[in-house]
Amino acid sequence: MTDEGLLDAVRRAHGAAAFAQAAEVLAVRELYRRRAAAERGAEFAAAEASMAVQISETVAAGLIDIGIGLDRLPRIREAFASGRIDLARTQVLVENVRDLPEELLADVEPTLIDVAERLPPARLRQTVRRWVARLDPAGESRRRERREGDRDVRIKAVQDGMAVFDGVVPAVGAQTVAMRLREMSLQVCRSDPRTMAQRRADALVALADGSRHLRCTCGRGKRCTAPESEPSRRPLIQIGVPAQAFLGERDAPAHLAGYGPIDAALVRRIAEYARFQLIPERIDDPTSSEEAARPDPAQWQERDVRALDGMCRFPGCTMPSSESLLDHSVPFDAARRGTVLANLAVLCTRHLRLKAAAGRGETSWRIDCVDADRLRWRSPTGDERTTLREGERYLFPHTDIEAFDAIWPSPASVSAPPHPSTVDLTYPIEHGAFVHPELVSMTPENEPPGHLVVENPSR
Repeated sequence: MTDEGLLDAVRRAHGAAAFAQAAEVLAVRELYRRRAAAERGAEFAAAEASMAVQISETVAAGLIDIGIGLDRLPRIREAFASGRIDLARTQVLVENVRDLPEELLADVEPTLIDVAERLPPARLRQTVRRWVARLDPAGESRRRERREGDRDVRIKAVQDGMAVFDGVVPAVGAQTVAMRLREMSLQVCRSDPRTMAQRRADALVALADGSRHLRCTCGRGKRCTAPESEPSRRPLIQIGVPAQAFLGERDAPAHLAGYGPIDAALVRRIAEYARFQLIPERIDDPTSSEEAARPDPAQWQERDVRALDGMCRFPGCTMPSSESLLDHSVPFDAARRGTVLANLAVLCTRHLRLKAAAGRGETSWRIDCVDADRLRWRSPTGDERTTLREGERYLFPHTDIEAFDAIWPSPASVSAPPHPSTVDLTYPIEHGAFVHPELVSMTPENEPPGHLVVENPSR
């Protein structure tokens, strides 16, 4: 195949992918419409879609948001459905013309489609924003004020013990942070070995722990000319690590709550600041009859279950157990299924509310406790997923029976990889804000903390 043929194949494949993306967006939007017709059904439409195709609820809510926005843009919807413009460009158009009146949209849609076919998403966003500002200059302040209500900060785990920290903040505030990070980056002495990019990243963490200065890493002691940094205030993070790995007797990953696996060497390095809780591996449940007969778990039960589950037990949810609530897998009944370890699970506020709604018959979701380790979820359309106690796989590695069983020299010798991508290539959408605010609550990280007694009527 010639080079021209290869590029033509790329174009045709991209158009086919856009066609499939449009079909998915329109289908999930229709699912949302149907669930909205039933009482409280729309609230968990994103959860239902996420479980069907194994995407995050944030992405599912974003697809619903785009689908709803396309209701006002029939020509753009048609161009998307035919593969002329892809998901990323469609999102740019939907978000940036959301405030224009219906009669104006009909006039500008053809031009928007034409320019969308010729520009990449970043340039398209700038161009459409410029045009909208000219069409509706009086609305710019209103749009800015409303957009400021969408401010948010997010953390996304990537490989090799790193994470992406990003967010949407007002422009003036963002520039204030940028200038403060630069100022702190210049406070170290000339012998500090870090690049400016590394210093900015370290300065951001220093801001979070209450430091006024960035600690210099030149290693020259009293000869360093940088100002002395103040003692930092350490926020709470939770790490689960096997005892043998912590003591250096074996190699096994640890679990950083809200992130995932990190290497034991890193855990040992930060242990200087840690407080420890010992979680024993229990063959038999030591819960007493008095503890089992009480609706609220004992302190040691709560500690153990949070450690063993590690995160919310809903499929795909990564909300840390420290930010979630405990619930009975099977509704509490002192005579049958009491408060025992096998009948307790961690759920974030949002998915605890889903389970409670299912228990009251308000939705046709079904949640079954298969055994002490497995919780099975069945959506209204019949999709089934089973979740396990994730934290237990880290604390007691022998329980991770699905892990690779292979002998491999470590550390592995491979060529240096390129800079890792943080873009979701399957769903290239950047939802810093939803056009329809009611969809914000469909993502677990945007759910405010609940109160156990209020959220769980079975207690």
